[in-house]
Amino acid sequence: MNRSAIFHMTSGTYAYAVDEHSLCIRLRTAKNDCNQAIIHYMNVYDHSEDRKKTNMQKILQDEYFDMYEAKITLKERHFKYFFEIKGEKEKVYFTSDGFMNSKVKNENSFFFPVINDDEVYNLPKWAEGATIYQIFVDRFNSSSDKWFINAKWNEIPKRNHYFGGDFKGIANKLDYIKSLGTDIVYLSPVFSSTTNHKYDIEDYYSIDEMFGGKKELIKLSEAIHTRGMHIVLDCVFNHMSCYNQIFQDVIQKGLKSEYKDWFYIDNYPVSIENCNYDTFAGCVPSMPRINTSNQHAIDYLVNSAAYWTKELNIDGWRLDVADEVSISLWRKFRTEILKANHEALIIGEIWNDASKWMNGDQIHTVTNYKYRKWVLDFIEGKIDSEVFWEKMASNNMLYKTMSFNYLINLLGSHDTKRITSIIGHDKAILALLMTLSFQGIGLIYYGDEIGLKGMDDPDNRRTMPWESISDESIKPYRELALLKTKYLSLKYGMVKPVIIDKNVISFERTISEQTVEIYANFSEKDVIISEKHLIYHYPKNEDINKSINRIKAMSFAICIKK
Repeated sequence: MNRSAIFHMTSGTYAYAVDEHSLCIRLRTAKNDCNQAIIHYMNVYDHSEDRKKTNMQKILQDEYFDMYEAKITLKERHFKYFFEIKGEKEKVYFTSDGFMNSKVKNENSFFFPVINDDEVYNLPKWAEGATIYQIFVDRFNSSSDKWFINAKWNEIPKRNHYFGGDFKGIANKLDYIKSLGTDIVYLSPVFSSTTNHKYDIEDYYSIDEMFGGKKELIKLSEAIHTRGMHIVLDCVFNHMSCYNQIFQDVIQKGLKSEYKDWFYIDNYPVSIENCNYDTFAGCVPSMPRINTSNQHAIDYLVNSAAYWTKELNIDGWRLDVADEVSISLWRKFRTEILKANHEALIIGEIWNDASKWMNGDQIHTVTNYKYRKWVLDFIEGKIDSEVFWEKMASNNMLYKTMSFNYLINLLGSHDTKRITSIIGHDKAILALLMTLSFQGIGLIYYGDEIGLKGMDDPDNRRTMPWESISDESIKPYRELALLKTKYLSLKYGMVKPVIIDKNVISFERTISEQTVEIYANFSEKDVIISEKHLIYHYPKNEDINKSINRIKAMSFAICIKK
């Protein structure tokens, strides 16, 4: 047995409270190294040897490791435990004092001293397994001509183009958005700014009149809720506009400004032309970076978000550049936002390991760009399906199991090339259908559902080509949405990889006694499977509700085990 690979700690993803009496416990071992893992546990204050025990389940396997997990419950909130690990030729006990081959004493146990109420890991139930529709407001739909428009709809965008998309335009298309199976409408920044993207906010207490202002946003929020959907706004706290009056005060007053410590100033006087201050990405003078460790800045920013949460009756926030903002700010943000709406969803924009921010005191979930990377690598032939699942397992090992149904799986956003421009229309549609069937929160970046093209920013922010949309083009998503209401395993089920071919992504999703199998065949050949009952197929060249024993080339299928 490879003892050096065996690992556990009494915090993070390895030990956390799932309710007031239960812990989720993980144990890592070397890949395929163990036959069985058992956890022995009891009350910290029980000094007998009358321990409970339960088998641990292998939940993840990557290139090097297996991850085992078990839920343990005691009426008392005090836990001590150790592990019994069985291999081919030996059995060992893994304790806080290392490995033992014989009797383990209570004092050798790992201790989780107590579950306090505020340590229980909670996530907003309504968002589990949801579908997000992301809208870049200026480019989605315009309700009327406006004085500031300087480009024609469907024209290839330039960085300074304004197309006139607004809140009324979005409201006019809510039935379309809902028909795709959307649960959450996520808007790009809406606060006052002279740019089309508004990631450089000039006034945190003003909704931009370009989009229709506060009055129209309230109407949009109400219309979204009327249709049973939720609304999420974009929160930009890492930086602001250099024309924001707070930063302008520093420019004008220098060292005498009450806001001078809100920024990272190199020297005085402050000059936009010389850019003698830290900025977003270190090279954007128009976006000075905020010192989010400054308590006054924290209070101002968080209070603005709490105000709008209540004023607009919104359901959550997506946090821009979340990994560069201080933990102190995000901890207060979570506290105040959940006071304003105790079921609000908090999403962090983090492109890599986000576990630091997902311990229950900051964000709920993260934009899972790693999912995008491994899907694209698979489709482009850089990895096969087995490696894909290993990479996905490595990523999931970073997060608590409860989070898996909340990770924001996306194929594109306003910060990436359009998926269709990378892999072509047919594969892009297959990938999107797979993403919407995968464990987690699937995200549709507006237009991806019809194969909208676009390369790097600003080309990836083209206007929505409404004239190109037909009932037939969006029918696959509507059918899938209906299936997700009928087969709850497609929404809430855990994922179990099924390796049938190196060019096919296939997996099971199970909840209670219901199991569905999903197949995404990106290859140019049919793939033989054991006979299954087909309930969904794309493209629509198969009869539904019949038995099949093959998955056709370049197709997506959902089956029920026969």
